Amino acid sequence: MITPKELLIKSEKLFLKVLYAHFKGASLFPLIIPSNIQISGSNFSDWNNDLVPLFEQSKEAKGKGYTVEWANKKINGISQSMPTKIYFESLEDFLYFTHKTQDYQKITEARKCILLNFPTLLDWVNTNSALVLENYEQWNDLMKVCKYFTTYAPPHPLYIRELPIEVHSKFIEQNTALLKKLLDQLLPPDWINSTETDFSLRYSLKKVQVYTQIRILDDDLKPYLGYDECSLKLDDAAWLKWTPEKVFIIENQTCFLTFPKIKNAVAIFGEGFKSRLSKHLPWLDDTRLICWFDLDAAGFEMLNMIREHYPKSESFLMDMETYTQFGHFSVANTQRKSELARLSDKEKGCYEYLIANKKRLEQERITQQYVQYQLYKLVPA
Repeated sequence: MITPKELLIKSEKLFLKVLYAHFKGASLFPLIIPSNIQISGSNFSDWNNDLVPLFEQSKEAKGKGYTVEWANKKINGISQSMPTKIYFESLEDFLYFTHKTQDYQKITEARKCILLNFPTLLDWVNTNSALVLENYEQWNDLMKVCKYFTTYAPPHPLYIRELPIEVHSKFIEQNTALLKKLLDQLLPPDWINSTETDFSLRYSLKKVQVYTQIRILDDDLKPYLGYDECSLKLDDAAWLKWTPEKVFIIENQTCFLTFPKIKNAVAIFGEGFKSRLSKHLPWLDDTRLICWFDLDAAGFEMLNMIREHYPKSESFLMDMETYTQFGHFSVANTQRKSELARLSDKEKGCYEYLIANKKRLEQERITQQYVQYQLYKLVPA
């Protein structure tokens, strides 16, 4: 026999479905809840344990909630009222039993705010009640942002925090995912750079320039750069007229600064650069690109992203041999597993080991002697 607790779990799962039908002008009521209505025992005590809680939580007892339809049946020669159907007569009953009345009121209030500003969002709102509720307290500010972008045509010669919108300075940056969903619905297609995922680039705002730090690992290459080390905007770095034979991307700054000298090679500081390494530096296409990141989930995800643009890029010291050597320096690290299709079998094995064992080994924990030894094996002098 179903218990009130089990009935609640079943009913809660129907909340969004019920709302969708309600806001579309349809009704699911009376809403029957498929239930196991067979008693679990064969004597009066067993029946009492099953039926009394079900009755006590019903609309018949409480005035609101689920309705139980009863019928008299003879069991072992005894006449007993048994449930034949459990259902909700109305939306009010459903919301009362599932404790969703307040959520419904919040969603209704937020819908009014959204549709008052943008009636064309009706279909989107109807199918996204969960998002509407989750962002209940932010809809007034979200509407202010949408009003700005639908009023003024791109380009917008301002950084995100310069936009003349009365919201707090970090509001847009903290809500870019939801704003993208809304603006993609509201803006004309030619106002959206649909191939861009970055918010500023997608909606033609000024973008903070990304700088990349480059260090010469071979003095013969110094004339091309003019310095042993410098930071350049990505757009400027793309114009460098050189093609080093080897390029090392290194995540940690100390490891970047202490990386050994190598013939016909340069190093790029990976922190802050990370997955932005793509079409910005076309000369990388013709180099041997070698990546050295932390031995953790994020490091392998970054390697996987870089291979989207440079499929032949290699990894360095991102293997079980290195982890086994220095694993006693590892720290706890919990991260959700992702599908990284561009890792080799050995890299994937190491990645899965780190995820399963919740471990992280920072690259600066690896000794300089070990780096030099493994580097010599990778690129002999």
